[in-house]
Amino acid sequence: MIALTRILVPTNLGEPSRSALAYGVALARRFQATLSVLRVLSQREFDQVVEAERVVEALTEDDAAHTHPTVDDIVETAARASLAGLLDPQAAAAVQARYLLRPTAPHGPHEAIVACARDRGIDLIIMGRHRVGRVDQLLAGSVTERVVRNAHCPVLVVHHPEHEFVLPDV
Repeated sequence: MIALTRILVPTNLGEPSRSALAYGVALARRFQATLSVLRVLSQREFDQVVEAERVVEALTEDDAAHTHPTVDDIVETAARASLAGLLDPQAAAAVQARYLLRPTAPHGPHEAIVACARDRGIDLIIMGRHRVGRVDQLLAGSVTERVVRNAHCPVLVVHHPEHEFVLPDV
């Protein structure tokens, strides 16, 4: 028996990631698992997103409450704001969607994805990938391939375009 309780779908907001997200939602529903959607940003982009969210928090802060959100709270709010539009609200609720942002790790985005999966006890990573030629693959490598090589859990690779197995709900 396969028991999946936590699924991770990293996204760069491209079409292959959207295909992977469709698989993630379908599998999370099927196994009643939670779905985490992760976006890895460059350190500069990550800092900008966090700073922008801090400004918004400061402008909307309730003076009576005197609550100061932690950096983790700010990152979580920023992740929700930037990624929540990827899922319709019903699907997000059904899979208890969690939205995550991480900065690129020293060796690249694959390292941040693998670390996030390990930290969160992820059972399955689902990643999208463009079909590329052998020469492109040799020259550029692939974040997906590096995740496959280094992840502690299985990785499902969804090629884009791909044969569509995920059908709309009737």
